[in-house]
Amino acid sequence: MLAQSTSLVLADRLESDSYVIQFGNFNMGSGERDSAGSTYHLTYTLGQTAPGPFGEYGSTSYFVGSGFQYIYQIDEFSFTISDITIDLGTLTPGSHSTDSNQLTINTRGAGGFTIYAYELHPLRLISGADEIPNTSCDGGGCTISNAEVWTNTSIPGFGFNVDGTDKASDFTDTTYFRPFADEEQSEAMQAIMNSSALAINSQATVTYKAGVDENQMAGDYETSIVFVAVPGY
Repeated sequence: MLAQSTSLVLADRLESDSYVIQFGNFNMGSGERDSAGSTYHLTYTLGQTAPGPFGEYGSTSYFVGSGFQYIYQIDEFSFTISDITIDLGTLTPGSHSTDSNQLTINTRGAGGFTIYAYELHPLRLISGADEIPNTSCDGGGCTISNAEVWTNTSIPGFGFNVDGTDKASDFTDTTYFRPFADEEQSEAMQAIMNSSALAINSQATVTYKAGVDENQMAGDYETSIVFVAVPGY
């Protein structure tokens, strides 16, 4: 007859005031893998012995994110505007003039983003006080936070449309426009793009449109549009 024996096995709960480690085990390996011609990028960790960040974020010497896959150093957050000079040309009563540029954002390690926009003031005569009013769209109801259809060329004004994957939802299609929030009137900047997910080259096209009536004073009009890109964490 074979004798059997039992022994007590003990395990510690690995925790502190700020973390709990579940399924702790011995570190076996880690790395990353790219697939040529594919859209995915795979990183992996097999086991762990000393999980945690070592060094300092942004350190010029070193940083090690060890153990858990969610421990990453924040990568570059970037935001670019393809063209910062918008030329609407000569405005003629009964027609609309447009120009556009492209916004591109990369969040990398950030948890999403929001892009806001506002104008310093309405389109204003450079050598005077005359202005091209901000658009109220075809039905007279679009606002700085809600776009509506603006296709009637007999309705003057100045406004913009956003078209892209992460555009604000009120820009239903390319016929929907809003006026910019006016800093001179203390209007708060408004979100025009947003996402809660990591973004890699998320792009949107901003189309600027202006029209005048026969009573508009001739001359050169200008304003400045400000975009603010904010990462989410």
